[in-house]
Amino acid sequence: MIAAVYRPIAIAAAAAWLCSAAFAAQRVPPESPIPWQVDKHPFRAKRANEAFSGFACATSGICVLAVDEGRQGAFMRINGERLVSVGEPFEFEGVEKELDAEAAAVDGGYFYVAGSHAAKRETCCDNSDSRRVYRLTIDDNGHLRTMAHSQRLWDAMRSLPELASYAVPGDCRCDRAPGRNRVDIEGMAAANGRLYFALRAPNIDGSAYIVGVDARALFEAGDLRPSLAKIPLGANRGFRDLAIADGVALALVGPSDAESSADYSIIELRGLTTGAAAQPKELATLDLQTAPLGRKGALIKPEAIALLELNSRRYRLLVLSDGGEDGAPLVFNIPRKP
Repeated sequence: MIAAVYRPIAIAAAAAWLCSAAFAAQRVPPESPIPWQVDKHPFRAKRANEAFSGFACATSGICVLAVDEGRQGAFMRINGERLVSVGEPFEFEGVEKELDAEAAAVDGGYFYVAGSHAAKRETCCDNSDSRRVYRLTIDDNGHLRTMAHSQRLWDAMRSLPELASYAVPGDCRCDRAPGRNRVDIEGMAAANGRLYFALRAPNIDGSAYIVGVDARALFEAGDLRPSLAKIPLGANRGFRDLAIADGVALALVGPSDAESSADYSIIELRGLTTGAAAQPKELATLDLQTAPLGRKGALIKPEAIALLELNSRRYRLLVLSDGGEDGAPLVFNIPRKP
């Protein structure tokens, strides 16, 4: 059994943050309501170009794109206000039907993509394909060079008592607890040799979770040294993505399930990557009223964030959304708070 390390946050601190955040969050519209242009990929899955779910960029300018339809991924490059494709989409090895890729991260020379580790949302049936994390490298031209994958994260989550009853295979029944509230990874970030997986679900008594593991051990054997951060977000809210900015974790937060309605917001999680108890601070709510509509006139659903620039006053973030054509990339200027 893998040893577990816990980092709970005091109830008093959680209550104080929830009260203050409700009044402090500034509503921030996109820099422009016109999305960036995106090179369309020839994905085999029919709706893959409307299902962008993870995006992370290296200092080289190469970015990895995860989509939650099918079993392919792709590399891209930011060129001005355009996302340019790099090579053809690649196939994730070992996936029979659908990876349900939901998260991407970059650290050093490695790109990472993670499946949701979740049961199928519509039926609550099992999807063992989704319980994989991939580590990728590229050549000098930005094309896929190596691919490794691991299925150890699932067992690591099951070893954590707070998640054990939620990290269970889907049984095709959505009418009983934990039901749709099973483990669902939606975001990922890499820092200091560790990978952090941000969960959309479960939300337990107003708190959501981030699981951390040793990045090298995940793929090359050894002690994963799993950790669990419990973050107060409020009822029916969960993580949608995670990124590192100037050593600080930034999280995109939204509804914890398809039935709940909640704003999408950006929070800072100071301390997450240094081993201290993560201290959440809500910076802004994303104002989507001027954003383009998605399928059937519905609002787009932000799924991925990538840091473009930062200074002492703001984080400039690129936000990609599910439901929008080609991810509907929009830029938001998020104020930094002391």
